[in-house]
Amino acid sequence: MLITPRLLAICKMIKDEESVADIGTDHAYVPIYLKKDINNNIKNLYASDISKGPLDAAKTNVKAFGFEKEIQLILGDGIKWINDYKAKINTCIIAGLGSNTILNILEDDSDNIDCYIISCNTAVAPIRKWAKSKRYKIEEEVLISDNDIIYEIIKINKNGGVKIKNKADIIFGPILRKQKPSKIYFEKWLLEEQRQNDLLVKIPNTEKKYKEILRYRNILKKEVNKVLFNEFKKNK
Repeated sequence: MLITPRLLAICKMIKDEESVADIGTDHAYVPIYLKKDINNNIKNLYASDISKGPLDAAKTNVKAFGFEKEIQLILGDGIKWINDYKAKINTCIIAGLGSNTILNILEDDSDNIDCYIISCNTAVAPIRKWAKSKRYKIEEEVLISDNDIIYEIIKINKNGGVKIKNKADIIFGPILRKQKPSKIYFEKWLLEEQRQNDLLVKIPNTEKKYKEILRYRNILKKEVNKVLFNEFKKNK
């Protein structure tokens, strides 16, 4: 079964979990791939969606692979059903949504969930900020290029991992920013710096929004220059 690089990276973050839930499962590609190719030891595997249409598509795919008994399909809103079912989830996957939508889903966070694997279609920083406010930690972070888009994928762990200490950790990731800088890391933040520069041109410098974007752009510029400097030292 072929899946996208982003979904594959998400699946590879599942290690020894016994119970996994894929929220907004759509076609159930992640649960099927997990069961078929990654971790056949998962005892409880849930695929949920808020809409009947995607869940029907998921049901068709699950049946085609013969996993009707292994993958439980749930029609439910976000992660609310986890509390209703009193299910114990080791890792909850939330991917393919904007950060604001994901934050709305996370309002129903409970002790029934140990970890989250999150991949936003927008900036991940608000999710890290939420995790910091809850005193949760980051277990793993990766950058993946998929169809010419660079995605951040993070695994939040309530019980262990790397602490989110400051604003730089929130923006760049406490693990990613401490690793040896990679080409994809440099490209992501250079593109983001350029995007903020484009916004600054369009906004009068007397507006409050201009100052906010300028501060953010300067943080990005500092990080990009740091990566360039380290690369220069390495090649000197």
